[in-house]
Amino acid sequence: MNRMCLFLILFAAAGLSFGSEQTAAAVTNENAGLSESQIQAMEHRLETITDPAARLFFKANIERAKGEPEQALQTLAKLIVHHAHNEKWIARSELMSAELYLELGMMDAADVTARQVQQLYAGTDVAKKADALRAEIENLKEGMESK
Repeated sequence: MNRMCLFLILFAAAGLSFGSEQTAAAVTNENAGLSESQIQAMEHRLETITDPAARLFFKANIERAKGEPEQALQTLAKLIVHHAHNEKWIARSELMSAELYLELGMMDAADVTARQVQQLYAGTDVAKKADALRAEIENLKEGMESK
């Protein structure tokens, strides 16, 4: 099974389970707390990007900054489906998908996706970030169990 099929299966499964987990994981992301002018600057920058994969990745970041994680996931799914062989953006897109799942309180989907990133991109900076994300997920799960 190739990476794109696996992602689509995870994406569909996550969509089916959306809202079923009773968690409200608070995840920090690099775009949290951006001002309206900063978001507008990002949107202006998007207009100058010509690489289609980069445009989708940047658009997903804008959607995330606007507090639209579901839309950002849909945009990332388009990137992953249509640019599956673009090594520059695919790993980062899969990692961001895991982060967005966690932001949506979908810990299992986040954990599975982060584990996939660890395995597919072992030894890279993206894999190290996936390690940190999985540690964060584990801490969240332990915190929920102790309550």
